[in-house]
Amino acid sequence: MKFRYHTTLLTALLALVAAFASASAFAADEKKDDASHRNITSEWILWVKRGDEQAFEAAIKKYAAWRKDQGENTRWDIYQPVVGSDLDHYVIRSENHTWADFDANSKWAMEHKAGPQYMEDVAPYVKHEEHYFSAYDTKRSHWMSDEGYRYFAVYSYHFKPGSRDTVKNVLSKIHKAVTDEKWPHSYGIEYTIGGKEGMSVVMPMKNYADMEEPNPNLMKVVAKSLGSETAAKALWHDFAMAIHKRSMAIYMHRPDLSTPK
Repeated sequence: MKFRYHTTLLTALLALVAAFASASAFAADEKKDDASHRNITSEWILWVKRGDEQAFEAAIKKYAAWRKDQGENTRWDIYQPVVGSDLDHYVIRSENHTWADFDANSKWAMEHKAGPQYMEDVAPYVKHEEHYFSAYDTKRSHWMSDEGYRYFAVYSYHFKPGSRDTVKNVLSKIHKAVTDEKWPHSYGIEYTIGGKEGMSVVMPMKNYADMEEPNPNLMKVVAKSLGSETAAKALWHDFAMAIHKRSMAIYMHRPDLSTPK
């Protein structure tokens, strides 16, 4: 199947970051390397009580509108899984920040009593919640902005330690290949800060048809850059062995529940 083959290629791409021993350390590198430092995301994951999904969505929509009415400058986007082993949660993300932005947002939340409002409006429908930060790899991602993105395939990985600098170099070679070829397919790489840490590669899609294998596919693009398919396959193989654990899910953006525009 084309989707299975496409997934294999994505798996290989993800494997190239396998040697990073610490996402936090890499996040520090990203802050040092990125002149703007606007590569930090805050992410809340909320698991909803079974049977309370409709009430939760009404509550989170009301709460999002309340935050905007109270003058919050931070935008929050909500995503819901449609493919994967855990469909009972919602992901709430705010992207493109500096670390200092979260100090300002925390101050706003305290002054406007956002916590108590959340406990009143939303918390009754939530059975569990987690919070993480993540650092976006600005140098090695290949992302083209498009407001038409609706679905996001998220490949989450945990890796064996070792060879961090080598992997960074390989990712740079892949990025050079897709940039030189002007490959018109996006992927974003980010590193989780907190919990078990790890890395995610996000593939945006406008619809399910976008899951079809692209032409040329990533293997062909990298093979052209390296000079042969054999060299590209060797790159895939060497780093695929560094994966410890992986999972995949597809999320749908829910603008109806996100911060109103």
